[in-house]
Amino acid sequence: MQFVLILSLLLHLVDSTNVTVLLVGSKHKLTEKRVIERRKQILADCEQQKLSCSVFDALNDISKDLDPQGMWTIVPAILKLPDVSDWTIVAEDTSEININQLEKFTKSKSSADMVFSGFGLKDNEPTIIHHFGMNSPEGFKYPLVSAGFILSKSLVEVIREVDNQERWSGFAIDAKYEFALLIHKWSSVLMDHESSFFCCGDPSETCITSCSPPPTDTNSLLDSDIHVMIKTFKGHHKSRISVLKNTWTSEITRLEYCSDVEDPTIPSIDLGIGNTERGHCAKTWAIFRRFLEKTGAGAKWLLVADDDTLMSWKRLKMLLEQHDPDDKIIIGERYGFGFIESLLQTCPSCAADNDPDDMTIGICAVTSGIPIVHESRLHQARPQDYAPEYLRDPISFHKFTDIDPVSIYYSYLVDLEDLIEREKHFIKTEL
Repeated sequence: MQFVLILSLLLHLVDSTNVTVLLVGSKHKLTEKRVIERRKQILADCEQQKLSCSVFDALNDISKDLDPQGMWTIVPAILKLPDVSDWTIVAEDTSEININQLEKFTKSKSSADMVFSGFGLKDNEPTIIHHFGMNSPEGFKYPLVSAGFILSKSLVEVIREVDNQERWSGFAIDAKYEFALLIHKWSSVLMDHESSFFCCGDPSETCITSCSPPPTDTNSLLDSDIHVMIKTFKGHHKSRISVLKNTWTSEITRLEYCSDVEDPTIPSIDLGIGNTERGHCAKTWAIFRRFLEKTGAGAKWLLVADDDTLMSWKRLKMLLEQHDPDDKIIIGERYGFGFIESLLQTCPSCAADNDPDDMTIGICAVTSGIPIVHESRLHQARPQDYAPEYLRDPISFHKFTDIDPVSIYYSYLVDLEDLIEREKHFIKTEL
């Protein structure tokens, strides 16, 4: 009987599954808090399912410095994991995770096979942020990280064995897309779309990981708490400023149009900085100085946006309500436009007037120890440049090229109930 019990225990150990959960967020206290909550829940579920689990915060556990190795691009974080588990689940710090459903997925899979499954995204048309799809194979999909994805042990081992020179170029535009491209390059594996296990949208009892709902409005932030400064120049006053005034800036009172000429009809202010074809670093730094020295008194946040930015003011406020304005932080899409600044008092000046301002801000933030908080709903491009499933409650878009910006604004950035309320107000006013 004792021999049978020992043999049974040994067989159980051989058959047992070990799981690593890698959560990707920002190097910031809000991510740390979320991961602590999710780790507690995941480990409790794993104990109940008799699984051996580890939970890692990619930017706060693994990256001890100020994210110099780009842990948010996933591959560097995988390389830093202490062990290779049978299954590695990658998700965002905001993702909902139900480890109890993992067994249903792994019943028909083997960790010895090359498995890469998640909620697959696919571009409807070539887009600049994905290099116009020039390197993507037929049938290529890339993961919606907020819905999670899973990698088998064999595939993770392939990633960790790739030559160091091939692993990381040091630059990323869309990490999830580039990660899937690297997986295909190194293993010829394409991601499987398994939306019944990796979910976004309609809830399902089989979901292992799923997107979390957007934050709710607490009405704790006043319009006057946000100071808005729009980068523009004389050549765009007629073509772009009128679009902004007919959309998202129409009801904003704490607002400055920062230009190279003063125009009282807008009104715009002259920053004393000439326009450059690309890279507006000097103009952005002049905006920072003006905010800190002249117009920022009483504001909790500074929003800097281009004159071809479209914004949901309501959703922006809901986002900011999650954060402490007394923290020194920058919020934006990693590699992108439209950063929201909180007291950037210690940044260096630009090396050149036409340096890229967003990248200079990023370098300055790392040097100064200021966290950059990633917000995937602040977009650097137009709606058609993204997979439709990725655009969940977007906060902003950028660029007016080949679009009707007013139509885009009302289609993507205004909630239906707000449209109905505006219509009621309009009818009441007319009567």
